[in-house]
Amino acid sequence: MQNKIFSITVSSAFSAEHSHDKTLNEAIHRHDFKYEITLRAPLNEEGYIEDFRKVENLLKEINSKLEGRNLNEILPLPTTENLAYHIFREVKKVFPSAVKITLREKENYSATYEES
Repeated sequence: MQNKIFSITVSSAFSAEHSHDKTLNEAIHRHDFKYEITLRAPLNEEGYIEDFRKVENLLKEINSKLEGRNLNEILPLPTTENLAYHIFREVKKVFPSAVKITLREKENYSATYEES
């Protein structure tokens, strides 16, 4: 299986609030965000990319910094796109093989950031 590239995806969720004062003119409101992080790499010598539990633990750590917070205090423009990128950068620091995030603010609204 050498030279074959695999992907794994780990899902997580948190609730937070934000507002869009400028163009959308939306008052502060809450979302139950759900997201998936994808890592892509060749298998290691033990036959996997990364331990799912390690990725899950990092996502829990990231979530603990966002859960129940006003995202306007964390991001200058707390759009779903910018929040997805913020989470992605945090994951990428620990797992360089991270290549994609999809963040949902509602079941039918999502933003995806992907690196090649």
